[in-house]
Amino acid sequence: MKWFGISIGGIVGLAAIAVAIVYVIIGRDLSRTFDVDLTEVTFSGDHANLIEGQRLARTRGCYGCHGDTITGSVFFEVPDGTIVVAPDLALAAQKYSAAELERIIRHGVRPDGTSVVLVMPSKMFYNLSDEDVGSIIGFLQSQAPREVPWPNTYFGPLARLMLLQFKQETDTILAAESINHDLLRLDPSPNNPENFGKYIAMTSCTECHGQDLRGLSGVDAPPLAIAAAYSLENFTRLLRTGVPIGDRDLDLMAKVAVYRFSHFTDMEIAALHAFLKTLASS
Repeated sequence: MKWFGISIGGIVGLAAIAVAIVYVIIGRDLSRTFDVDLTEVTFSGDHANLIEGQRLARTRGCYGCHGDTITGSVFFEVPDGTIVVAPDLALAAQKYSAAELERIIRHGVRPDGTSVVLVMPSKMFYNLSDEDVGSIIGFLQSQAPREVPWPNTYFGPLARLMLLQFKQETDTILAAESINHDLLRLDPSPNNPENFGKYIAMTSCTECHGQDLRGLSGVDAPPLAIAAAYSLENFTRLLRTGVPIGDRDLDLMAKVAVYRFSHFTDMEIAALHAFLKTLASS
């Protein structure tokens, strides 16, 4: 019994040391700061621009994480006390300047210099044009915050262990670290359909289909070169209704299409289709 007690105590001690190491590693990452300059963005507060900002927020997925009123939601919870909250964007738009909001959205850097974690797709949003990110910010500033504040995000030991595993697989858990902050942004001009389609794809599709649009196995997202098999009519049907060729059940894509991509304009869908067809040749 004595040796049994010593063995159990040793295991508990090793577990405590392991937890402490995980806390130090992940805590060090979460407290890292990034020096990214603020960029002033301008926008109009007129009704038409606010409506466009709302549409852009819808197509880029803001509602999916931050709730149907973009006033926040609990993203997930773990029984160790972990709670990850997608913050109230209306409240953030009141607290922070437009330049600070731009830096969070396109660079993943908070006003205190720390980075949001990769669940926030700032790497995808990096290519948003000044005009589009300005419209989104203008819309957010026009909304009323939630009356009851959300609790702060907290990462417990299990969540930190998950983050450490994710870091080992992807090299980082920080959005700001995954972005080349000096990269030239894409041309959002609709004058060239393929270029405009690439802009839409890189600001809407990469969070599921990867930066090269060749798919991610973890979320069962195929290479988007598959769009070459679709006529424009069938592709439009897919994005408007979530129903693909053959009427298969696409599960996540079906939900995302109806909730987000159905708000694309006909011109955006045509441009996206034109660009995705070029991926088949490469």
